Amino acid sequence: MQQRQQQQQEQHHFHVLAVDDSVIDRKLLEKLLKVSSYQVTCVDSGDKALEYLGLLNNLDPHSTASSFSSTSSSCSQPPQQEGLKVNLIMTDFCMPGMSGYDLLKRVKGSSWKDVPVVVMSSENVPSIISMCLEGGAEEFLLKPLQLSDLDKIQTYLLKSLHHSCTNIDKTDLIDHVDEDINNNNDDNNNNNNR
Repeated sequence: MQQRQQQQQEQHHFHVLAVDDSVIDRKLLEKLLKVSSYQVTCVDSGDKALEYLGLLNNLDPHSTASSFSSTSSSCSQPPQQEGLKVNLIMTDFCMPGMSGYDLLKRVKGSSWKDVPVVVMSSENVPSIISMCLEGGAEEFLLKPLQLSDLDKIQTYLLKSLHHSCTNIDKTDLIDHVDEDINNNNDDNNNNNNR
């Protein structure tokens, strides 16, 4: 039971950026992710995803934060302003304007390249699936998504978390480990003195 609670607590720290032009598919994805205790931010286009990630070169000064839908925060500012980390990007393949494949290529060619990207589509076309996987997608899921599909993405979230941990200042990490060791030694000495 304690392990399950710890797993749910870790999942709540995972932030998924969901990109889909279909309101219905976006709401379904949002619901599935929320049920699994993930933080999710939804956008309806590749351009808005790039804007959210801070990768859109020519930001429209008239665009507002209301174009983002975040389910675990009342504030929906881009991550640079909020300090959020995106652990996974889930994108529809077929969208007007920028396709999911185009978004994948932009993300993989940017500072967000280590963030896993999952592409989704209602069309089971082997050439498209291969193109996305060869282009850097971690997974290709067929719509409509089901709760069982989220089991497949959990390993990519953990991989993303691992990348986050490797970017921590090693001095801080060593200090933290030393502090834990000292605390354990103090506890052991107190127990031995009883």
